[in-house]
Parts: sequence; C-alpha cells; structure tokens
Amino acid sequence: MMDVKKLPFEERAQCAAYMRATHNMSQTEIGKILGGLSQPHVSRLLKHAERQNYLVIEQRFVKEQFSDEWIRQMDEFLAPSGLNADLSKFCGREGIGMPRLGVFESGPGNTEAALAQRRTRFGRTASGRLIELIEKSTVVGVAWGRTIKSLAEGIAASRQPINKSRKTVFAAVCAELVSLAQHGYSASRLAGTFDELFNEAPEENPQLTGFPAYVPRHYDENMCRSIWQYISDTPGYHRVFSGPDALIGKMDMLISSVGSSNTPVLGSFEELVQAGGMRADDLRQLVVGDLGGILIPKTGLSKSRKTLIDDLNGLWTGIKTEHVRAIADRAFSDPNQSGVVVVAIQKERGDTVFELICRGLVNELIIDHTAAERLHQRVSERLAA
Repeated sequence: MMDVKKLPFEERAQCAAYMRATHNMSQTEIGKILGGLSQPHVSRLLKHAERQNYLVIEQRFVKEQFSDEWIRQMDEFLAPSGLNADLSKFCGREGIGMPRLGVFESGPGNTEAALAQRRTRFGRTASGRLIELIEKSTVVGVAWGRTIKSLAEGIAASRQPINKSRKTVFAAVCAELVSLAQHGYSASRLAGTFDELFNEAPEENPQLTGFPAYVPRHYDENMCRSIWQYISDTPGYHRVFSGPDALIGKMDMLISSVGSSNTPVLGSFEELVQAGGMRADDLRQLVVGDLGGILIPKTGLSKSRKTLIDDLNGLWTGIKTEHVRAIADRAFSDPNQSGVVVVAIQKERGDTVFELICRGLVNELIIDHTAAERLHQRVSERLAA
C-alpha cells in the first residue's frame, strides 16, 4: 500500500486529481487523505494536475434555469447581426416554416488542411447543441458526411454528460457509398457511432449495406424492377423504409449535412454521374447541392430539366424528398421534435441551406459563421427583390 506522505509532488497531484474527479471530494477532504495538507497546497496540486491534463474541468451551462426566450436571445446574439430577424420576416412572407438557428465558430481557411481543422473545431463547438437535440429524440435518421463525423467526434471528446437511460434508435438513411466506406463517415458507420455514444447497451441498428447507392439509369425496366425488389428485401432497407413498421415513419429527427453545386454528393459524385449517364459539368449546372444524397434543383429550371433531376433522384436508393418533408412537417407541428437538423460549414453551403429553407425542409440549423453570412446575404437579396 502506498504511503501518500512520502509521495513526490507530481504523484500527489495525480492522486488529488483522481480523488477530485472520481469521488467529488473537497480540497479539505483531499488534504486529510494526503497526510494533512493545507487547502492552498491541495489547490496547487489540482492546478498542476490541470496543466498536466490529469484533470479536465468540464463545464455545463444549466439551461434548465433559464427561459426559452432567454436562450433564443442568446442564439440571436451569437448569429450574424440581423439574420434571425430577416429570416423570420422572409419565412413569414413566404409562408414557410422558420428553422431554429444555431451558429458556431469553425475558423478560417479553405485548403484541405484548413477545412479539416475547421470541421474539428466546429464539431467541438456545436456538439452540445446536437446532444440536446438527440436526447429529446426517439428514432434518429443519420445521413453521411465529414461534418457529421466531426460532430460525433466532438461529442466524444467533450465528455459532456449524456443521459443513456432511454433507448434511442439510430438508423442509416443513405446506402453505403463505395468511396466513403473506407473513411468512416458513411451513414451506417456514423449511425453505429451515435449508438455507442448515446445508448447504455448499443445494439445492431439497421444498416443500409449490401446493395448499390444508385440503380444505373441505362438498365431496362425489368432489370431495375428486379434490383429494387432485391434492395427492398434486404433486412436494413426493409427495417428503415419498406416494412409495415418502417422506422422512416417514426423518425422524429434526421441529421444531414449538405453539398454545394460544385461538390454535390461529396465523395460519390463519380458514382452518381456514372449511374446517371451524363457529364459532371452538366449536372453541376442543374443543382444547388444535395441533402443527404438528394439532389436539390436550382430555381428557374425548365420542366424537362426538373424532370431530369427527379429521374436522377429516383436512382438514389437512400432517403427521398417525401421522407424529409414528412419529418420536417411533423416537427413544425410539434416543436418538441427536433425534426430535420441540417449541419453545414463553408460559405457555398449557405446557398444550399437557403434553398432547403425555401422548400420547408429544415427545422434546425447548426452552421458556422461563413455559411450563416452567406445565408443572410441570400435572404436579404430575396427580401429586397
């Protein structure tokens, strides 16, 4: 048995950190255990433990003590000046649902290295909001993407207390994209990650694996029908989309990132253009981006071009627009539901976010300042038109 009175300063600091963090002991109590040390001496030990990362001080704002109106005002304060007011005016004028807005810091830079750092920072700063939304949800659909992965990593790194007493079902809503599977941010992988973070006893949640993300457009009708029948019969797809008790009809939350017109369906663009049988540049001219793999057409397209986008979306074996709309509508009717939660960083994503708001497909925005500023610009332009 160790003799704490003979321990050097470094080891005493480690002992003090353990007692403080795992047994919630006061500094006076720690001092007694460590051989009659004074409270100031224990304080120095704990400060040293913090500097050496033996002790991590976690902070949680007790929102329960404040009104929803106070929280709303704080969120407005942190967003670009005037955005909430202009967005409210725009949504009221257009008769569309007003999304709740959360703007978080991500940092500067657009190189690959800088974007990786921005996603990490955004994941840390926005993780608390995502925890709140998930904890009040029962069935959560999970799309794919690097930003969602960063948020999951931010939740894990934050060590924020998570209520694991209630079971939350996490279900992938996007099929396994070949180019994403190896990177760990496919929908099925991310759904499994959230399951481990939020459930006491993680289970085998439905995964959309074992079938293609797109059914090639050039296949004849009989071939397409056979492929879709095979997909519908796979256990994961059946559980999420096609069964009599399908989870898609019970989802009270959907987590999705968005793509831009330059990089729609990021990471699987080649898969899409090959399945669609068209040139990549031609497709970029038609869409503003995507939501969880669903292509979002630009406004003002001809009827034939809109039909083309509908045809391309028909190739996608993941979540459909009508599913997203149903989830959003349920949340607009019941404010206690989180609904469609869109996460995004970078300026160009602001254009996609704006188009989704115009279509009434967003209940909650978790975005960075650059995306928020671009969104504000688009809203201001529309109000002035």
